[in-house]
Amino acid sequence: MTRRLTGVTLFGLGVLCLLLAGGLAWIIVPSQKKVPLDLIPPDVVVADDSATFAQAKDGQVTVEQAGLRSRTGITPDFRAAADLTGDLADETLIWNVFHATDRADTGEAINRAESRVALDRRSGAAVDWEGQCHSENPGVACLAGNVDFEGQLYLFPFGTEKKTYQYWDSALHRALPMEYTAEENFNGLPTYRFEQQIPQQAVDMDPTSLAGLMAFLAPGATTGTVNYRAARTLWVEPKTGAIVGYREQQHRELVPDSGAPIVIFDADLQYDQDTLAALHDQAAGGRTQLMLLGFWVPIILVLIGLALMIGGFLLTRGAPGTGRRTPAHAAEPEPAPAQRTP
Repeated sequence: MTRRLTGVTLFGLGVLCLLLAGGLAWIIVPSQKKVPLDLIPPDVVVADDSATFAQAKDGQVTVEQAGLRSRTGITPDFRAAADLTGDLADETLIWNVFHATDRADTGEAINRAESRVALDRRSGAAVDWEGQCHSENPGVACLAGNVDFEGQLYLFPFGTEKKTYQYWDSALHRALPMEYTAEENFNGLPTYRFEQQIPQQAVDMDPTSLAGLMAFLAPGATTGTVNYRAARTLWVEPKTGAIVGYREQQHRELVPDSGAPIVIFDADLQYDQDTLAALHDQAAGGRTQLMLLGFWVPIILVLIGLALMIGGFLLTRGAPGTGRRTPAHAAEPEPAPAQRTP
């Protein structure tokens, strides 16, 4: 009886292990593939040791050549995210983003910008939200609703696929195709490489800023445009959607209506070493956790469950019966002894 009870118990525990494995792999882990609301991303720095750029200083604009360092800092707005309603509630991040581009040698400010953006916690893509904004005027807060962010900006989806995504371009203020090109090991991590090519085209520019450039760099011209082209390469850790590598080659020219074009920006910007290390550690930790809970723990639970079920079945099958069997020799009564005739 004890052996049979033990076998039934082991078999039940095995079934429970299988159910738990399935729940982890197909329900619990997929439901948790969201960027945490309290996640504070590390500051990201892209740099170029030898760049060409227009610099406004002492009331003049000149074209300089020096190192550039551009830092992006992100501050989550937990209260604004908690106040969202409808489809955005609990599914959306609100990030305040600050960009600062400085000369690497002197630390002088070259450009400042700030944004406010809403991102889907699963896909990482921008979502419609009335509070999104963008400003490149120092000291002037961005006005809610003055931009419509779309596509990927700072994150890719959990379980990034080998396909083309739409990726935001801040110069053109719209999302453009970012194509998958290859699997590649980058900085010690398995990644997908994506590339975006933006052909040369005119960009909209604030009239006051354009007039300032024309006055100092092309004084003989009456009008002009700014042409822009860029190429970007991203390395994305596919399980977490983290962008762990980045390169941007950007070129801008002032094209006056008389005279030759003037290069006002030319740079090959890439993550610096501190950024590479921070993003590697964050992505590696997230990847390990997803692999552990979504793959290895379920596999171990399945193996344990099968072993318990098999062991329980064998114990139950081998348990002795509870009734007594009648001996074969007692199946028939013994014949009575013969009586003698007197």
